[in-house]
Amino acid sequence: MAAEADPATVRPARRARLQAVLVVAFLLVLPLPLSLTFGWFGLNPVQAERTSPVGSLAHELLSSFPDSQLVVEMASAPGTAPPPASVSLLWNRMNETLQKNSIRFVSESINVPPGNFTTDGLFSVEQGARQFWPSVGQMALFYLFVHGTYAGGSGILGLAYRGSSIAVFSDLISTTAGGGDPAPIESTVLVHEFGHEMGLVGLVGSAPNEDPAHPGHSTDPNDVMYYAVETTAVLGGLFGGPAPPTQFDAADLADLQTVRNTAIALELIPTIVLVLCWAAAGIAVVVYWAGRKMSRRGR
Repeated sequence: MAAEADPATVRPARRARLQAVLVVAFLLVLPLPLSLTFGWFGLNPVQAERTSPVGSLAHELLSSFPDSQLVVEMASAPGTAPPPASVSLLWNRMNETLQKNSIRFVSESINVPPGNFTTDGLFSVEQGARQFWPSVGQMALFYLFVHGTYAGGSGILGLAYRGSSIAVFSDLISTTAGGGDPAPIESTVLVHEFGHEMGLVGLVGSAPNEDPAHPGHSTDPNDVMYYAVETTAVLGGLFGGPAPPTQFDAADLADLQTVRNTAIALELIPTIVLVLCWAAAGIAVVVYWAGRKMSRRGR
C-alpha cells in the first residue's frame, strides 16, 4: 500500500516553491522597470537624456564600441541654421577625435519662438523636435539653434546642457560678429560644446590644462576649450587679430585618449545592476534546490 503524503508537509513545500518562483521572477524582471525609469539599454531614451549630465556619454561618443555609428542632428529655428563652413569644420573635428564607422549629419527646421531659455526650457524644445536619441549601437548628438539667450548667464553663445544635447544662440553670435562673417565664431562654438560632450575639460579624465578660475575650460587661449570662446569675450580677437581657435590642444587630445580607454561609472551602473539581479536569481535557484535535497534526505 503506497504511503500518502502528509498534508501538513505538502502545504509548506508548495509555499516554499511558490516563494522561490516569485523571488526568482522578481529578480529576473527587476531590470526592466529600472531600465524604463532611468532609460537604460536604449529604453525610454528621453528620460535617459533628461538625467544625463554633460560628459556622462563621453565614452560612448569617443569609442567604436558599443556605438559604432553617430548621428549629429541639427534642429534650427528659421534664420538660425549654421553656416556650411562651420558644419564642415565640426565634421572634420569629429572625424579626428571619434572612432566611429560612420558619422551622419541630419538637418531640420523647427518652429520655436525666441526666448530667454533655461536648460529645462531648452530640453522641452528638444523633446518636441529631436528624432535621434542615443541607443544601443548608435550614438547621437543634438544641436539646437534658437533665437534668444540663455537665462543662466549673459553673453553665452553656446551651451552643452545634457549628455548629448547642445544649444547655440545664433542671434548673439551674429551680434558678436559685429556685422562681419559669423562663421568663424560659430565654428568655434560648435567645436567647443562638442568638446564638453567628450568630457573636456575636467568633466571626465585628468585635465592637467584645466583653468582653476574657469572650471571645465583650458588655460590655453589657443585651445578651442579656452573659456572665452563660448561667450561674447571671443570678440576681442576678431578685428585684425587671429580667428577664434578651433583646434583641441595636445593636453585635450591626451585627455580624450584617457577617457576613450576608461569606462565612465555612470555607464557601468546598468550592467552592474543587471548582473547582480541575474546572479541573485541564480543563487536563489541553487539555494532552493539545495534545500529540497536536504529536506528529502531528512525524511
